[in-house]
Amino acid sequence: MLDYGIIGNCITCALVKKDTSIDWFCFPKFNSSSAFAKILDKDIGGHFKISPVGKYQISQSYVKNTNILETVFYNDNEEFVVYDFFPRYRKILSGKKRKLYSQNRIIRIVKPLKGRPKIIINYDPRLNYAIGDNVHEKVEGNLITKNKNIYLSLISNVSFDSILKNDVVELDYTKYFVIGVPDEAKDFDVKKCLRLMNDTKKYWQMWVSTLTLPEKNRDGIIRSALTLKLLTYSETGAIIAAPTTSIPEEVGSDRTFDYRFCWVRDASFTVDALKKIGRDYEAKRLMEFIIDSTSKSEMKMQIMYGIEGESKLTEKELRHLKGYKDSRPVRIGNAAYNQKQNDIYGSIIDIIYLYFVYYQYESKIPLKYWQFVKYLVHEIELNWNKEDHGIWEFRGEKKHFLYSKLLCYVGMSRAKLIADKLNKKKHYVKWDALKEKIHADIMEKGWNEEKQAFTMFHDSKDLDAAILMMSYHEFLDFKDEKLNKTILKIKEELAEGFKVKRYRLKDDFGESKSYFTICSFWLVDALYSTGREEEAEKMYDELVKYSNHLGLYSEDLTKDNLLIGNFPQAYTHIAMINSSILLSEWSQKRIKLQMKGKRRRVK
Repeated sequence: MLDYGIIGNCITCALVKKDTSIDWFCFPKFNSSSAFAKILDKDIGGHFKISPVGKYQISQSYVKNTNILETVFYNDNEEFVVYDFFPRYRKILSGKKRKLYSQNRIIRIVKPLKGRPKIIINYDPRLNYAIGDNVHEKVEGNLITKNKNIYLSLISNVSFDSILKNDVVELDYTKYFVIGVPDEAKDFDVKKCLRLMNDTKKYWQMWVSTLTLPEKNRDGIIRSALTLKLLTYSETGAIIAAPTTSIPEEVGSDRTFDYRFCWVRDASFTVDALKKIGRDYEAKRLMEFIIDSTSKSEMKMQIMYGIEGESKLTEKELRHLKGYKDSRPVRIGNAAYNQKQNDIYGSIIDIIYLYFVYYQYESKIPLKYWQFVKYLVHEIELNWNKEDHGIWEFRGEKKHFLYSKLLCYVGMSRAKLIADKLNKKKHYVKWDALKEKIHADIMEKGWNEEKQAFTMFHDSKDLDAAILMMSYHEFLDFKDEKLNKTILKIKEELAEGFKVKRYRLKDDFGESKSYFTICSFWLVDALYSTGREEEAEKMYDELVKYSNHLGLYSEDLTKDNLLIGNFPQAYTHIAMINSSILLSEWSQKRIKLQMKGKRRRVK
């Protein structure tokens, strides 16, 4: 399942199956309606596929250190390659000044390598989520597909009649296909498409060369970093959770949600990962997006925003689509945007702390941000001891979720440090007192004596993998008995080998059967932090085997270790990066200890 690659231009993206079928493409932006959506309905969703005539083996990979997909078809007598990419490159304008170009179009190049292969071109766009009729028109070298006021253009050196009739086409020379907005057809030829691919290759390889890479799983981190870049909306710096909607957490279930938005709570983890791999630019822009979006809507702060800061993310169901492997409903928009989740205040303060204090992107904290911190602290004062929907966005009854209170504690801890930087002693003392009050409450009401663990919410015996974040946020000393008991209890009851469930209690949709991959990486981190480094590394080494063939991760794993859930999932890749860095640090420590031991033996 999910044997797809992702290509994109930091405005939108497309998913390309191992057999070259483009099964998901929203145009012109991440959050636009789909032009191809076969991933959500194999019959009417629409796709674009290059089908070989005859039997071929297929190999798919990325051109090294790029987001250019290379799919090779081969047999004993014939061979051809399909390249898929969005043009993104820099050009020197004058002197040393370089301008970034990011074209909003897919370029597909089909190049013969051996023999005279034959192909059939299956080009079937279904605009507007496959709602309404699609009409093709030939206009000045463009094949324009129209659906009301939505347009998609195809430019190619293959005749449009051959494409629309699914004729057999001989690959006697290189073919190209340009999909996007209508353009001057005469401006495109094979040479230009190859030149754009080469320029795009240079751009991505140069971008990768700026990364700070740990020793552990370098290729995996490079792929994760490239994927995170593709999921970044360049106009604002927002990073979407995933580019898809409604790929279910379980096949056949109604756990189908739209992830084409930017979640506030995940931003601080993302910033941390980006900073550690040397991508200050993306980290800074994400922080600016979160701070700007939340400060503008502080009277009704949300857990998530659209890629341009949109606050109204109304959820709708597309009942005409069958869904991924008949998993219904297909949803666009996300009703969770309207939920009450008390962890967001601490998450935002953490981002402001990272921006101005920890990373010091600016030496001075502007007055408006200090005022915003005071407002957020006020919200924590009002809400930390109230019920909410929690990190897992339960749609039913509110509870006193421990994770929400943990992030309120984190918020007060960070706010105190911000006050200290500004020499606001009165606020420092007051906020430190509230921080300690929240800490005491968690220790008293979050701990379940019978369970011998911190549990999901007050008076609960249910475990919650999110509580593993206690170690990430250093809520307790790593040697603390209660912290260690909780980590081991979660490992015992929520983990099955390297896979970890969020929880086992029944929620609004019944009992969850899938395993959340990010929770597995959280357990790796928690085991490492509490001195179980070898156990953490063993779990990590097993876990990273279960990406797809291109090193991409979804949100979940099934019982049979298949990828499921919205894809590719940004925060799974972020968690993998953070775990890789931790384990690389341990590897370096081991090497140093071994070297010291050798020196002692020599003496």
